[in-house]
Amino acid sequence: MQHPKTENRNMTLLAPIRAERRSCPKCRDCGATMRLFGIEPHPTIEGTDLLTFVCSHCDGVQTEIEPPAKLKPMGSLLANKAFDAETTRVLGSAFDAAWEKVEASNILPTDKRQVASMRELLAKFVIAKAEQGEKDPKRLIETALLRLRLICNGLD
Repeated sequence: MQHPKTENRNMTLLAPIRAERRSCPKCRDCGATMRLFGIEPHPTIEGTDLLTFVCSHCDGVQTEIEPPAKLKPMGSLLANKAFDAETTRVLGSAFDAAWEKVEASNILPTDKRQVASMRELLAKFVIAKAEQGEKDPKRLIETALLRLRLICNGLD
């Protein structure tokens, strides 16, 4: 049995339900506050969403990564991995050097959760390359930074 108020009515005529309140970014082009247009699961980062914002003034579009509420500690990223002591040292120094380059590049988001997600993603890229047999710190850094740039550029 249908509710009397919704009988013979389109869904579009029903009042929208209030969702969680999110802060919206400023448009990079005109500086106006943008509005949330849509949320979809990130295609490659598990448990992460892509938020798409639209500017009402200039029709600009921006996409941001919404990281999961709880990120994995770095130790857990290596928990099921088997690296010798030397490789572990190389991974740590490669990650630190890569992160210093990210910080110097001014591509860091303002949201601290997004920064933490970006750090975790960079660490995963370094580890993934090492699992493929790469041990050269320069190549570990370059490959991880390239993958991170590809993802960040895909969001603009």
